Amino acid sequence: MNTLQRMGLSLVLSFPLAPALAAGDRAVVDAQYQTDRQACMVLSDSDARKDCLRDAGAARQEALRGTRDPAVDAAQLERNAIARCEVHKDKIDRALCVQMALGEGKVSGSVEGGGVIRQIEVEIDTDAPR
Repeated sequence: MNTLQRMGLSLVLSFPLAPALAAGDRAVVDAQYQTDRQACMVLSDSDARKDCLRDAGAARQEALRGTRDPAVDAAQLERNAIARCEVHKDKIDRALCVQMALGEGKVSGSVEGGGVIRQIEVEIDTDAPR
């Protein structure tokens, strides 16, 4: 048997092992999905909760297909969202951005429709120093 034939045979023999590995990982993926769902359920805004649940389901599907980076978890995604608020130099603007990144406020629109608009209403004392 030449080297090319041995490589082909080893590939064919390794394919039946792939589902067994995936089955063991499925429990991990399902556990992460349940954790993600629980994090979504605490969101007060129904649109944000719906979006979060949709994203959790999509992340689960990607993980089951093996296309999702397992190192990126919900906490990392939250840190990324908050980090995007650092662009705001005004501390009130930055604090409002963080609140919206964490799911507070009102969400309208959709990605499919061209964009998601997030808004939050607050009263600001105009005499207070910024």
